Amino acid sequence: MKLLFLVRHAKSSWEDPLLDDHDRPLSDRGRKDAPNMTHRLNVWQTGPQLILTSSALRAFQTAEYFAAGLDSRPKLEVCPKLYTDSASEILAVITAVPPQIEYLMVVSHNPAMNALVNQLGCHTDNVPTCGVVVLGLEVDSWQAISRKQVGAIYFDYPKRKNHT
Repeated sequence: MKLLFLVRHAKSSWEDPLLDDHDRPLSDRGRKDAPNMTHRLNVWQTGPQLILTSSALRAFQTAEYFAAGLDSRPKLEVCPKLYTDSASEILAVITAVPPQIEYLMVVSHNPAMNALVNQLGCHTDNVPTCGVVVLGLEVDSWQAISRKQVGAIYFDYPKRKNHT
């Protein structure tokens, strides 16, 4: 079974309204939420081997917190194609991952993340900022992903009250 960790970037800053969207950093809350979610994910179970992140600064900074804090010590790679609002573009990146990677984390943006979670059959109205959705996939290859083989096994986000 493969595990797919889908993470929406942590809360970004709007302090500088002239800053290009791609260059917006994390806000103070985002810098607090990302390490907290990393800790909560460590308590849960094995983490990813590889983190693919959008090239947007806020996503990259979020991914850095996970890469540095997860016990699994995943490799971190920037993937510009993940700076998108398209679920199908994120899925295309995932299906190109080599099959020897069993546990994969993808850090990207809404509305694409929310659409992808729903497309894979795990319904939610919203993946909040720094939300983590872990899907179990009964496949041998990332290319074989289909809705029928996917099950949601973990969903957590910073403002969730009863997390474990």
